[in-house]
Amino acid sequence: MNTWICTNDFGLNVLTFKTMKIMMKKSILSSTTLLFSILAIALSTSCNQAARNQEDNTSGSLMGKTDAQQIASGDKWLKSIFQCSAEIGYCLPDEKKVFTERYLEFYHEKLEIYEYPEFEAQEEQIAAEKVFKNKWKMIYPLGKEVWAPFGMGNGMEAGDKLENVTITHLSDLKFTALIDYGEENVFFNALILVPSGDAFLIDYIETTLIDVQQGDINLPFLQNLALAKFQLGTNPDDAKRLLGKPQSENTETEPLEVSGYIDEDYIMTTTTMEYDGIQLTYQDDRMTHAYITKPGKGFGWIICEDKNCDKDFLIEKFGLTKDDLFENKDGNKAFISMEILNIEVNFDENDLVKTIEFNSGP
Repeated sequence: MNTWICTNDFGLNVLTFKTMKIMMKKSILSSTTLLFSILAIALSTSCNQAARNQEDNTSGSLMGKTDAQQIASGDKWLKSIFQCSAEIGYCLPDEKKVFTERYLEFYHEKLEIYEYPEFEAQEEQIAAEKVFKNKWKMIYPLGKEVWAPFGMGNGMEAGDKLENVTITHLSDLKFTALIDYGEENVFFNALILVPSGDAFLIDYIETTLIDVQQGDINLPFLQNLALAKFQLGTNPDDAKRLLGKPQSENTETEPLEVSGYIDEDYIMTTTTMEYDGIQLTYQDDRMTHAYITKPGKGFGWIICEDKNCDKDFLIEKFGLTKDDLFENKDGNKAFISMEILNIEVNFDENDLVKTIEFNSGP
């Protein structure tokens, strides 16, 4: 049976030639390993109201409250764009017809600066990056890694056949699309829709390569992480866009150190940010730690002190069993998901979420 591991800005490194060398040096820091059960499809249950409460402080350009009818219409539209026009099955959509003009402008500018730069001097590129960031920093998450929308590329064109497409609703008009191109080429896409006339358009997409040869991945866990990044920020600048100015912020730059080994060739910047009831840590614009304690705040579908997101909900949502639960030092039930990423949730005496802690590998 094929199993999947995912690598991208949603918590792991993008699997590029530049990062593969670094990833080989990294080890997983943990004392307990309790794996989530692997699910082939996403579970449909969610605490939509809690998710909407969590998003009250997010940018209106990417976030917004929607009703059930609009969500259903968005889901139907998103599934329709992958339907082949003249035959049964799935086909790659035309990006010019399904994305907003604004997002395509952002995407192509990003390509020109980071993927195919043609600057005569380094100063020109630095200046172009500054203009790009100032233009888009309050609209979209910024980062240097670039994937073609849906993972298309390498000769793929609109209308080409796909092996399979699975659409899952996250919250409001946020969805994921798991696309199988065949021959073990699988991409995970987290995206946001906006209404456009009687239909919709995609106004943001984050595309992730899934390596089916490397290990296990829990799909609901990955979907929850994608939603959490939409809520809290992919990197420090994105966190400020979504949550505002932090109460405190600290940045340190030092060589990468793993298990006592110091790599002087890889300089890492660590940023720690404190908000009311939320602590976030990023390493090189990658979230590595989040700690959430305030009622009503959360990490994806997991919301502190929300009656719709109790222990039973999380067990069903993530496909947990009683073996995935343990007694912590305070006598409260908790669970840990452990891969390269893990989430620990502590419950109170009423089985409501008390604290949430997310950790990624170093």
